[in-house]
Formats: sequence, structure tokens, C-alpha cells
Amino acid sequence: MTSLLEGQELADARIIFTEAFNKNRPVLAGFAKCESLEDLHIVRDGWYLGLAKGLSLATYEPVKKSIVEDMRVAMAAGTAGGFQQTIESARGSIGWHAMVANVLETAEQVESDLPGIWEGLESGRLEWIKATKATHMLKMNLRLALTKDNAMDSKGDVHDAKMIWMYSLAAVLPGKQMSDIAKLWATAAKVESFYEPLVGYKPELWDPRRKEWTALDLLVQEAAIRGGTDLDEAWALTSEVMPKTVESVMVDLSGGAGGGGAGGGGAGNK
Repeated sequence: MTSLLEGQELADARIIFTEAFNKNRPVLAGFAKCESLEDLHIVRDGWYLGLAKGLSLATYEPVKKSIVEDMRVAMAAGTAGGFQQTIESARGSIGWHAMVANVLETAEQVESDLPGIWEGLESGRLEWIKATKATHMLKMNLRLALTKDNAMDSKGDVHDAKMIWMYSLAAVLPGKQMSDIAKLWATAAKVESFYEPLVGYKPELWDPRRKEWTALDLLVQEAAIRGGTDLDEAWALTSEVMPKTVESVMVDLSGGAGGGGAGGGGAGNK
């Protein structure tokens, strides 16, 4: 059972934990670069590794030693797969599970729910990935139509196209509130096929000033934020998955946790 801290001891522990947490925010933000559960778990474990280093936990040292001595990590350093190789090496070390348990216990002592924080990020990202993949073809068809009509620079035409896409996102995103709002808009705009908004499309009914649209707009924007992005960025993405970026996530095993260092490269790069 985790021992509870009190008074000045608790205050001091919270300061130390907060500093370590803030140093590792760039690692945590890597969830927004992920395209699969595997990618997400690599970022999560990189976050735990960075926190262990930032908290100066004794259980971090054997894990670091394993990473530093792993030639696969050295060979992958500075490459697109460097971060993933670092985490795989850490996971394979004898002290990995003890280190993670130590991180979670230390967080619990200062009343920080790390599993809860991560669960929110993971579920939000996975829900967004699923929804954007399901609506990708529709989005690309809308963009193609705009391009053919030389309307990509027309704010009005682009807005109308984005409304159709946003409705389609609402139709597939999980949750009763989202589903109910999508159904309300489908009724208001007389959508003939719930998952196919272009069937029998009546542009005169797709008025963004309608109260039903305001509610749908806000909910879809919130879903995008939970997924680590925004609607403009998602609309502009023309590939079904995000391109892997070398600078996505890094964990520093020597300097400040969360900065550049051992293991560079996009989480989950394969």
C-alpha cells in the first residue's frame, strides 16, 4: 500500500513531481503523433521512463544501464526508429516493471493519477483515429470536388464541404451525446442516409446558424482536441494516416528529461 505523505514532506514531494512532469510534457504530447495502440503505448512508456529519470528514482538506473549498453539503441540513435528502439530496450530490461511501479507509486503519493491521465489521452486519440479513417474517403471526395471547381480558395464553398465532413465525423464518433446531436442535425437538414450525407443533399438546409449545428460543431471540435489535433489540421491532412516525423518524440537519458537525447524519432516508426 502506498504510504501517504503529509505537511511539508507532501509539499516538497509535489514540487519535485511537478517539475518532473513538466519536463516530460513534450514526451506526453507525442500521443498526438500516434496512429495505433502500439504507437500510443510506446509514447506512454517513454513518458514513464522520462518521469523516472526526472524523479531521480533508484529503479531508473538499471533500466538506463540496459539502454546505454544496448547496441541496437546506439545503432538506431538519430534515426526515425530511435525512440521506439529505446523504449523496446527499456521494456526488455530486468528492472522495467519495478521502475514503472515505482513511478506510479510516487505519483500516487502526491495524488496524481497517471493511469487516469493517460487513459483519457489514449481513448481520445483512438476514437479520433477511428472516426477520421472512417470519413477519410468522403473528405477526399469533397476536397477533389472543390479542386475541380477551383473553389479551394472560396471560404464559403470550403465551409460547406467541411460541414458535411464534420457531420460525418459526428455520425461515427462514440458517445450518446454525439449520436443524439448527429441525429438532430440529420433531422434538421433532412439527411436521407445517416452515414451518407451527400445522398439527397439539400444545401439550403445546411445553415451553420441553426442551433442544432452549433451543438454539433462544438462537440466535434472537442473530439478533435481530445484526439490531439484541431479540425483545420485534420481537414488539411490528405493521407489517411499522419506522416511519421523524425522529431515527434524524444527522451533524454543524460540531460533534462523530455529533451533531445537518447532515442530520437517518431513514436511507432516502423
